[in-house]
Amino acid sequence: MQPVIQKDLVESRTDQIARDYEDFAYIVSHDLNAPLRHVKEFTRLLIGSRQNNLTEEEQEYIGLLETSLKKIDDMQQALLTFSRLNTRAGPMRETNCNDIVTNALQELDNAIRQYCVVIECSELPVVIADPNQLQLLFVNLIDNALKFHEGNGKREITITSIQKEENWLFEIKDNGIGIAKEYHEEVLRLFRRLAPDKYKGVGAGLTIAHKIIQRHGGQIVIDSKPGTGTSVFFSIPKS
Repeated sequence: MQPVIQKDLVESRTDQIARDYEDFAYIVSHDLNAPLRHVKEFTRLLIGSRQNNLTEEEQEYIGLLETSLKKIDDMQQALLTFSRLNTRAGPMRETNCNDIVTNALQELDNAIRQYCVVIECSELPVVIADPNQLQLLFVNLIDNALKFHEGNGKREITITSIQKEENWLFEIKDNGIGIAKEYHEEVLRLFRRLAPDKYKGVGAGLTIAHKIIQRHGGQIVIDSKPGTGTSVFFSIPKS
């Protein structure tokens, strides 16, 4: 009987740590909002009052300041989204993944046009899921597949699914720069970026996708190596 009790204690403690982490993420992201808004506003007023008298060096400093403020704002929004994955989760219901992907592609339409991306999507199933979170999942994974490329080569993304005995297995595959094996787990952690100075984003997309799949009872796995593109696999149970 003792091993069962010990297992229950460990699982309870793990759940509590997860809740504490989400509470912390919410508090940080929410409480940062007011001071960050004040910094933005007073910076704007200060710049406006001296707009015609700024030296070239001061203009450079202002550009760096605005970039940093934008990054803080993006990180704050990512933390808020992450913290709400459980607290503002919707009900699970039958959800047509074809419709979800169509909506996700519409949301990313500007980036798709900018990079002239070729996207192929096979017929996808109806699953039991939270439709809002499922769309957020596809938006984040497709957005990653759009961004991480070098040069002006043709960008291609394929979206497929396979029916397994107990779940549906999805794959989002790109022909981008790829990820070295030792970083496959690292990139699933919040704000972990492998090339922060080269690509846009704060490093939260895969973390949010991972959390969504965990809530749906599935798993997410990365298959990639440098120079060969990346495949992100995730499963959603049938029941």
